[in-house]
Amino acid sequence: MSQGIYSGHDYLPCIFIEWLNQPSRLIFVAEVGGKLVGLRAINIIDDGKTFISQGLRIHPDFRGLGLSSRLIAEVHDYIRKKYPSVVRERFTTKSDNIERLAIQKKQGDRAVLDQDILAYHIPKNFLGNISEHSTVQSSIKLHPYSKQDTEVILRESVANTLFQDNTLIIDWEPFEALRSNIDCIFQEWDCLFADRSASECRDGKWPKSFSHGRRSERVDCVHWVATIYTDDPVLFTAHVLRQLKAACGITRDKFVFSTFHRPDMTEHGKQLLTAGLSLQPVEFFTFGLRLFEKEFN
Repeated sequence: MSQGIYSGHDYLPCIFIEWLNQPSRLIFVAEVGGKLVGLRAINIIDDGKTFISQGLRIHPDFRGLGLSSRLIAEVHDYIRKKYPSVVRERFTTKSDNIERLAIQKKQGDRAVLDQDILAYHIPKNFLGNISEHSTVQSSIKLHPYSKQDTEVILRESVANTLFQDNTLIIDWEPFEALRSNIDCIFQEWDCLFADRSASECRDGKWPKSFSHGRRSERVDCVHWVATIYTDDPVLFTAHVLRQLKAACGITRDKFVFSTFHRPDMTEHGKQLLTAGLSLQPVEFFTFGLRLFEKEFN
C-alpha cells in the first residue's frame, strides 16, 4: 500500500509494528474480497479531546474508487461512538499537496500553522566536519533536557511563549503542550535542548528557544527529524548545529537531516547548512508542513 509513496521517504512500513503497541493509537483497515487494500491510523491525544489522522493508504490497484472516503467515514463513526469526549481532528499535510489543500479549503478546515522544512544528505563520519566549523552559534550554550525535565517546558507560561498555537510538531504529529502528552511527545532516545536549563526554568527564567530531535526510520534511509522553536536567528542556527551534532553521534552511517521551523528561519538554516557546511539538499523536500484542524462532533 505504500508503493510509490514519498519517493522512498515513507515512514509507515517502518513504524507500523510500533504503532500497534501504542494504546493511544487505533489502526483501521479496508478489506475487499479477503484482501487488505486500505489503512488509516489515528492517535487519541490532548486529554482525549483530539485525534490525529495519519497514514492513509490505499493499494495501487484500488485507488480512485472512493475507498479512502468510505474508510475515513467509518473511522469517524467509530470515534463518535467509542470516544464521545473527542471534539477536534488534527492532521498535517505537505504544503504542496494541491488536491488535499483544495479538499481542506472546501470543507472549511482551519489552517493552524505552517512550518518550512530543510533536508540535507549527511555522509558517514561527518561529525568531524562539524567540530571544525567554528561559528558564533557553536559557542552558544544549549542545555540538554531529559524527558523528566520537559515538565517545565510544558508549563503554560513557557509553552505559550515557545510554541505557536500552544502546539508542538514532532515528526509530522501535532500535540498540544500538555503534561498528559509527555509520553507521546518525548521518547527515551530523543535529543532535547533549550537555551535555559531546567533549573533556570523552575526559577522563572524562561527559555527563548527549544528543539526536539529524533531518529526516524524511513523505507530507503534513516532520517533525523529536528523541530526548532524560536524566532531568534542566532539561537535557531545554534540549535540546528547542536541537533546535527547529536544526530551524527547517534546515527553513525549516512542519513537525512531535516529541520522543521518557522518560515522566516529558512534562509538562516540554508546559510549554515549549504554555504557553511557544504551539504547537499535532498531534492524530494521542496515543500513545507501545514497543520489543519476541524471541529468534530
